[in-house]
Amino acid sequence: MEDENTSIWNIPENKRQIYWQKRWQNSDTKLHLSQAHPDLVKHEDKLLKENCRVLLPLCGKSVDLIYLAHKGHEVVGCDFSDAAIMQFFEEQAIEYSRSQHPTAPFEIFTSTDKNISIYKGDFFELNSFIVGKFDAVWDRDAFVAVSPSRRSQYADVLDDVIKEDGKYLLFSVEYEGYNPITPFCVTAQDLDDVFGRKFCFSVLETYETRELPFLNKHGLPEANISLILFNKRQRVGL
Repeated sequence: MEDENTSIWNIPENKRQIYWQKRWQNSDTKLHLSQAHPDLVKHEDKLLKENCRVLLPLCGKSVDLIYLAHKGHEVVGCDFSDAAIMQFFEEQAIEYSRSQHPTAPFEIFTSTDKNISIYKGDFFELNSFIVGKFDAVWDRDAFVAVSPSRRSQYADVLDDVIKEDGKYLLFSVEYEGYNPITPFCVTAQDLDDVFGRKFCFSVLETYETRELPFLNKHGLPEANISLILFNKRQRVGL
């Protein structure tokens, strides 16, 4: 198995899910906090209204799922790793059921109280017919993990599943230098190129950090973190 120093750029696109699946199966991930992410807590009032339906793409075993559910929201995650999803329910001591979606290649893990569901499958195959529409999307580690060649496809999925008055909050990372693993660097121009036709967006906060593990590991000095809020652009009628 490739170790965490393997350049993800050298792994063929169609094998990257296998790479991450093996990392999850071997508990070789350092992606999640033990508490709700502070940037979500700080900016949730700009993202969420009362009783939202919230999507977390590539959620892994994020405790943000629990945090949002405890706030009274209906929370839906999506991830391709069976190991990550099972770790979430087992570590949080949540009873759940498993079912196969009747028409799509997704297995659905649902908490017994129905307020948390995680769809196991390829996020790029997700659409509103499968999972419905969302008031909000919280993106902590998904977009920055998507290969730049697939970013437009990622934005297409979000455009389909977010309601016309829905919002999307993105945790974005920008840095200088070569990083062989994720997160991929995301610039303001990248965001405009990928999302500009479908969304308008504003930067809520930017701060510098030296705390992200990949920085020290690969000799990079710092990264700039931006919290970016997206809204659907108004559709012009025919």
